[in-house]
Amino acid sequence: MIGVDVNSLPYESKLTHPMLKYIRLCRNMSQEQFGAVCKIDQGVIAKLERNEIQLSLHYETKIIEGCRALNISELELLSVKRLVELKALRGSN
Repeated sequence: MIGVDVNSLPYESKLTHPMLKYIRLCRNMSQEQFGAVCKIDQGVIAKLERNEIQLSLHYETKIIEGCRALNISELELLSVKRLVELKALRGSN
């Protein structure tokens, strides 16, 4: 967003880069399959998973919509978030 400090916006991100791979794997999907559901190119999915590009509100919205299409619940997203947090505390990838 031009001229706007994204951190000052009243929005809390539901997703993080490390979560993306686990969300995709929850449904045993390839990056290409997951990208098709989310309407995001496979190459962009790969870069998002590797934290090579910013997980903008645009991409997050598309991924959340894809999760809804795949019937991934808010509880499942929270579980994945907690799993990623625990792995980070343990120092594991």
